[in-house]
Amino acid sequence: MRIRYKKWARPELEASFFYIDNPEEYKGKWKSVFNNDNPIHIELGCGKGYFISQLAFNNPNINYIAIDMIDAMLGLAKRNIEKTYKEKKVNNVRITRFDIERILLIMSEKDQIERIYINFCNPWPRPKHRKKRLTHTKQLELYKTFLKDNGEIYFKT
Repeated sequence: MRIRYKKWARPELEASFFYIDNPEEYKGKWKSVFNNDNPIHIELGCGKGYFISQLAFNNPNINYIAIDMIDAMLGLAKRNIEKTYKEKKVNNVRITRFDIERILLIMSEKDQIERIYINFCNPWPRPKHRKKRLTHTKQLELYKTFLKDNGEIYFKT
């Protein structure tokens, strides 16, 4: 199922304090985005943001980065995060738009990510598309580059 284009999404994202438009600028220095030394967790393919909004709200001592490719999804994620936080300031979540297949353009071994979440990712059911899966061996090797020693990958299907 594809999400419909939402003309409000891009302007809302650009106006948001916790949206990062140029994630390439933070390669190797994601800790500086949060201005603290808390561990960083990433959700790959955050979708509408229900998972990340609840997780971040319940764990204020952990920093979260949610990545998705589609502005409409990120717009919904932004709204869900704001809805969850209500009047409280969103200081431990950042959302960004990026192609996860090229994740090494925004993450490096200096970032030391403690946990990666992959929830209900696009299955790419045809055998010829297997290399596009977020859980393909090629992708998992990329994640090892910036995942901390003894880091974890949480995968839900």
